[in-house]
Amino acid sequence: MVYCLDKSKKGAISMAELCEPYVVASTSGVRARKGAGTNTDEMGFLGLGSVAHITAKSQDGKWGYVSAAVVDGDSWGESSGVWIYLDYCVKGLPTKWVVTASVGLNLRKSADANSQSLALLPKDTGLTVTTMEKKNGYTWGRVAWARKPNDEWHMREGYVALEYCKKVD
Repeated sequence: MVYCLDKSKKGAISMAELCEPYVVASTSGVRARKGAGTNTDEMGFLGLGSVAHITAKSQDGKWGYVSAAVVDGDSWGESSGVWIYLDYCVKGLPTKWVVTASVGLNLRKSADANSQSLALLPKDTGLTVTTMEKKNGYTWGRVAWARKPNDEWHMREGYVALEYCKKVD
């Protein structure tokens, strides 16, 4: 279970009670700010794939508050937390997906429909998506795949368009 620290309560409380996990999906990352807006001081930076546990949202819902010590286990020091712009993030932790495209799905070298195809993943192939990014009208998931289970010699890492997959529990 993932826990978040909340200075207003004693000790840690479970993520289910407080936090919403978000993964930074922008290739350029996201700036961590002192307040919910671009006119506030920059306090740090979260790169692609960083996981932030949002404990509050701005009134318009576009900014998320990250309490101290809940970004990939790193602390923001003595600060009480930072704000990040949620349009550069995707809600959730690494997730399980299955290919739904009847003709299969290309595993691509980069998150681009025109990039080199590394393999054609058959329909019903199970995938673990570690990071996601929004690019050129698609949500791309970064995955590792091999033709046979535990076949590290033939492992391919790449990207799939998640519009042709279904998230599974």
